[in-house]
Amino acid sequence: MSTSLYKHIYRMETLYAAWRKVRSSAFTSSSEKIRNEAKDFEARIPGALREIQRALSRKEFVFAPQTGVAKTKANGKSRPIVLAPIPNRVVQRALLDALHLKVKYIQKVFAVPTSYGGIPNKRVSLAIQAAKESMQAGAKYHIRSDIPDFFTKINKPRVLELIAEHVRCADTVRLFEHALQTDLGNIDALRRQRIEDLFPIGAQGVAQGSPLSPLVANIYLHEFDLKMNSKGITCLRYIDDFLLLGQDSHSVDSAFKAARKELNALSLDAYCPSSAPDKASRGPATKGVDFLGCTITPGLVQPSRKTRSKFRERVRSDLEVSIRMMKAGAEQGITNSLGTYSGALQNLDRVILGWGKAFSFCHTSAQWAHAIDKDISAALKEFEAATARLLSASDQAAQRRIRGVRLLAEVNPHQDDEPLASAV
Repeated sequence: MSTSLYKHIYRMETLYAAWRKVRSSAFTSSSEKIRNEAKDFEARIPGALREIQRALSRKEFVFAPQTGVAKTKANGKSRPIVLAPIPNRVVQRALLDALHLKVKYIQKVFAVPTSYGGIPNKRVSLAIQAAKESMQAGAKYHIRSDIPDFFTKINKPRVLELIAEHVRCADTVRLFEHALQTDLGNIDALRRQRIEDLFPIGAQGVAQGSPLSPLVANIYLHEFDLKMNSKGITCLRYIDDFLLLGQDSHSVDSAFKAARKELNALSLDAYCPSSAPDKASRGPATKGVDFLGCTITPGLVQPSRKTRSKFRERVRSDLEVSIRMMKAGAEQGITNSLGTYSGALQNLDRVILGWGKAFSFCHTSAQWAHAIDKDISAALKEFEAATARLLSASDQAAQRRIRGVRLLAEVNPHQDDEPLASAV
């Protein structure tokens, strides 16, 4: 018999709240596929949520196969991301919200004051502010590091044991277990690329991209958080990134040694500043600490030089990709939103808006902001010139496709992804 906790998960109010959160992230996704899936799901509301509710109430809900995507990081390595269908994410989000509301252990995990990632009402800016306040209170030394391959090394059975220990509802525990399983619908394609081992398809590891992955991370490192904040040391953690702050180098070095010991007990480790200077740092806090994309000093916070450089590269890369797609679309007679002049500009504007909002808490500086805007304008000028050359070499139909204005003769009568304008 289901308990009130399980029943709370499939209450329509819970599912609607979960959908609103999933919708918000999906509609602002850089993936057109995800945005379109969200639009399709929204068009079927409330029926789509009733289908989920009915399946959950009958204990018949099945998480659909997901898609594994290997995203290339700056160091050339691949980061495994798992993209789940909208119904999966709605249920995962509803499960997360119910656990947070009803289970004291989860509330305790989320209440750790020095943990920030994936916790309601906490965000990067608060972690940055905490680091700044620690420096102002006397912290003069730091070590910053992160945990290699964190999500793929989480001991999932251990997390399930902790959940079962504190959640007295077999149906909820079972749903949680199924929600953590990674069933990839494109596993054959990943095997052909020889990258299937990147993904957590076995007992170890959880999928990045799931609404539940930050919760699992915080559960797994809960004891780490409690032990590391002692003896005059502040340990701020945002998922797998952590920052140690203390009054002198000896105490911070000792804390880092203790941190690695705690992590080793969980089959994890941390990058060393001496051997991985691109992943970790060590030194006086007064010279500035790079943490979560920002450079922090006792009196100033701004996007780090590396963060600003990566953003500039992202802008140029996106525009270059759009030019290549525009050229291919013109030659092949096909259109993709990113492969059009208008689509490229809309995507760029969305990227700028997202980046600007993400770092809106930083101290405003006309110097660095204007410098980035100057580079964006230069990249746009090159994009405009490349587009002009492409238009001049194309026929009228191809010019329409390049600009993103569809041809009436090519309108698909079955395409209903956009609202129809009035014919009157």
